[in-house]
Amino acid sequence: MNSLKGIPIIKLDATPVMSHGNALPLLHEIEVLLDQLIATGKSGAIDLRSLPMLADDYEKLKEILGEGEVKATVDAMGPSQVRETAIHGVWWVTHFNSDATVLAEFIEITYIPEILQTHPADARMGLENLRSRLMSTSQVDKGETDV
Repeated sequence: MNSLKGIPIIKLDATPVMSHGNALPLLHEIEVLLDQLIATGKSGAIDLRSLPMLADDYEKLKEILGEGEVKATVDAMGPSQVRETAIHGVWWVTHFNSDATVLAEFIEITYIPEILQTHPADARMGLENLRSRLMSTSQVDKGETDV
């Protein structure tokens, strides 16, 4: 029978893994989508919640993308935060519920995030609202108010 005494024992570091190493491949995907946006105008998005990412992955992604100049909060069916990254055309969009729990989180590669764009139906309602306000203002200016 052979002896195991001659086999070296290597002790591995017991530090728990804090990253899946998904930040770098994700950044390369963002690069491809940004190139596509510039070349064709076609937007893209990455659903961060659908990926196996740990805290270090998020931190690395945030560190490399950085913070941009534009931030917006949208209050529609719960608050949403829209933040431009330091990479123009790359946006970090986070949707929350009323308890401030993250429901969805996306990296959007676009000139303007979809949530900030006015829907055509909303624009039509806006036009009707403006016309109504103008009519009310015109009547007040002419002294045609109802008492």
